[in-house]
Amino acid sequence: MSDIHLKCGNTTAQIRLKGAQMVSFKGADGREVIWQADSNVWANHAPVLFPVCGMPKDEHVIIDGVSYPMAKHGFSRNPDFAVAKVGEDFVELILTPNDESRPQYPFDFVFHVIYTLRENGFKTTFIVENKSDRVMPFCVGGHPGFIVPMEDGAAYTDYQLVFPEKEEGKNMLCPGGRLIDGFEYLSFLDGQILPLSHDLFDDRDALLFTELNSRSVDLVHHASGHGIRFSYPKMEVLAVWSMPKKNADYVCLEPWHGMPGQVTESGRFEDKPFVTLLQPGQSHQCGYDVELI
Repeated sequence: MSDIHLKCGNTTAQIRLKGAQMVSFKGADGREVIWQADSNVWANHAPVLFPVCGMPKDEHVIIDGVSYPMAKHGFSRNPDFAVAKVGEDFVELILTPNDESRPQYPFDFVFHVIYTLRENGFKTTFIVENKSDRVMPFCVGGHPGFIVPMEDGAAYTDYQLVFPEKEEGKNMLCPGGRLIDGFEYLSFLDGQILPLSHDLFDDRDALLFTELNSRSVDLVHHASGHGIRFSYPKMEVLAVWSMPKKNADYVCLEPWHGMPGQVTESGRFEDKPFVTLLQPGQSHQCGYDVELI
């Protein structure tokens, strides 16, 4: 079994065991919401990120004085997750140490990814358990891609991000999608509204917000108001991304409990901003929610 099919009323979803990715979500109208992984643009749908978000400094992390190689966004995108529980409208998948993870991350862990379907959306829950006998540092996040435009006859530039709270627009600069090196204030984020355009990403790669007042954002058509409401109540960072120079019809909304390496950082895992230091035998839960509007 490689895919799990979920259903709630007329809403459907498809979850792939490889990487625990949601590869399809369709509302009651049957329209696909999740980016369909065009290999000429971006060959993913909605990766989950663990135990780092973004690129580590020098592509290594230092744990207890030892340097370990660590890939961008960690190692959770490649292995097949195991099915812990499954029902008509939910699935709980788990990842434990494997041959890929052990050389990068010397901990005994259980990483749970739970998808719960509703008639107008879905919830993604991350649970990280520390099964080791020492403190375990980690970051965790989501990377879902959403098709834009979302309705017939619309253009990419008809869409905007609308925050419920007034925002200053501070954006951490991450040239080439690698390390954070400074910041800027986005003059075109008019308090609460950020118009979408491809050159946002052509010029910067990703937008990376670490000081948002809002814990949700609407991705909607400026006139119809239709789209999605994306909530991230316990995730400190929101990245917004589409592959630069591709003019592709999608955007990723990425809630992170962590952030990429910084050019000035020590490289020690425990020093990373927003890192969680999980005590032995403890667990941490967070996630995000998508609602069709």
